[in-house]
Amino acid sequence: MGSFFVIFVVIEFVFDMKTQDVALVLSSGGPRGWAYIGAIEELESRGYNITSIAGTSIGSLIGGIYAAGRLSDIKEWLFSLDAWKVFSLMDISLSKNHLVKGDKVIGAIKEIVPEVNIEELRIPYRAVAADLYTGEEVIFDRGPLFEAIRASISIPSLFRPVKYGFRTLVDGGIVNTMPIDKAVRSDNDIVVAFDVNDVDVEAIRMTIINEARQEEERLNTEKALNKETRNILNSIRHNSNLTFMDKLTLAKEQGAKIISHRMNSEENEPELFFEENYYSILSRTFSLMNHVIAKTSAERYRPEVLVKMPFDLYDDISDYAKAAEISEVGRELMRKALDQYETTKL
Repeated sequence: MGSFFVIFVVIEFVFDMKTQDVALVLSSGGPRGWAYIGAIEELESRGYNITSIAGTSIGSLIGGIYAAGRLSDIKEWLFSLDAWKVFSLMDISLSKNHLVKGDKVIGAIKEIVPEVNIEELRIPYRAVAADLYTGEEVIFDRGPLFEAIRASISIPSLFRPVKYGFRTLVDGGIVNTMPIDKAVRSDNDIVVAFDVNDVDVEAIRMTIINEARQEEERLNTEKALNKETRNILNSIRHNSNLTFMDKLTLAKEQGAKIISHRMNSEENEPELFFEENYYSILSRTFSLMNHVIAKTSAERYRPEVLVKMPFDLYDDISDYAKAAEISEVGRELMRKALDQYETTKL
């Protein structure tokens, strides 16, 4: 009798999981947001019913397109993008307050996903932007979808800010990276939040320490080689038994050794964990800020399922051309998170 009861409970749980409503929350996070494509597909393949979406920045983009019922259409286009196509979508500007206008990419997306008002979407949708001057959240829950998306993705100093009435709007990530509190809830739903701004502190520390050790070894080797070279050259210079040609041959041999060492050092030089340039510093600063805000949001609102992806996985502008790869990472992370949730519920 007991075994039949256990089987009944398991079957009932599985049935419930197949009809579980989900309020989906998608954080900001640049190219890592392509992970949401695979994550949404994983949710749907397991029978979860997404009943609302709240998103910030790239989360507002993927979330809005899903709410419009056009995710499969945009997926095909995104997966076709290579690095050249990504850069061609950047309408570079010489303005004093932004580098990219941001109109070209929105225009390209609107050719695939026609404009629609948010209140006409098939599920409730909210996008978060920020008032540049007051720091207030601006929540889009009605009006043109792409007006909301364009405001929400306006990374400060990179994209042109959006004028919205008397407001000047920028990326919502600076005020609410993962807007769990803005999700439209329904009876008996659960919150599934995906944060692509996580930080693996221990992994970062170990990487930096290893890089420092490798650099120290390289400098010590070069220092020893330089000392050896000085000694050899002094020896050659003061050796009266050597002819001029002998001295020249020995000097050439040592020079060749130095050149070979430096060429090998350049070939084997490890890729830096963090290469400092304008975009990398801006991106990393923004990602660290987003990490702190998202972590605070998760601790305060405690979603039933929290999916986390380290922001160091894909943090370069060229990663926007890796949609298919990043989508699969998102699918796998969602799969593991749901496995854990379902096991806990059992």
